[in-house]
Amino acid sequence: MFEHTIEFDEETYRAIWQRNSTRWLRFAIALVFGLFMLFWSYTLLLGVLVLILCFIQLVSPRLLSKGLYYNFRDHKYLHDPMRYGVSGEHLWVQGRTIDAKASWSLLATWQIRNDWLILSPSGMPKVYLPVAEMKNSGVYDQIMQLAKKNGKEFK
Repeated sequence: MFEHTIEFDEETYRAIWQRNSTRWLRFAIALVFGLFMLFWSYTLLLGVLVLILCFIQLVSPRLLSKGLYYNFRDHKYLHDPMRYGVSGEHLWVQGRTIDAKASWSLLATWQIRNDWLILSPSGMPKVYLPVAEMKNSGVYDQIMQLAKKNGKEFK
């Protein structure tokens, strides 16, 4: 069994969902590659396509940031201290205004983002678990086995 209590603020919530820094390296490589393709007539069209995709990737974090702001603001239960937990049989979310529990069989997807394991069961809020604390407690491998067995990795 593992249980964790956290009161999210907007900055912590955004940090979980923001893109990691390796994407910027990929972006820079794609941008340079796209620019080089503009110099040859055989690859000109492909270069324009790569640059358009780079532009979309450059603009999308702003859109994502606005979406995260509204998502955090609209989910009022996130503003209170929340207790997230898992056991061999269940996942749960408990707070002042919400109390939800589900069997592992209802786990739809799981993902690891910025050192957080995020479990998404069907019909209830996401369960946020800090990877470092689970590893320190020695339960990380057991929880990951349950997640992999019952849900699909969200990519």
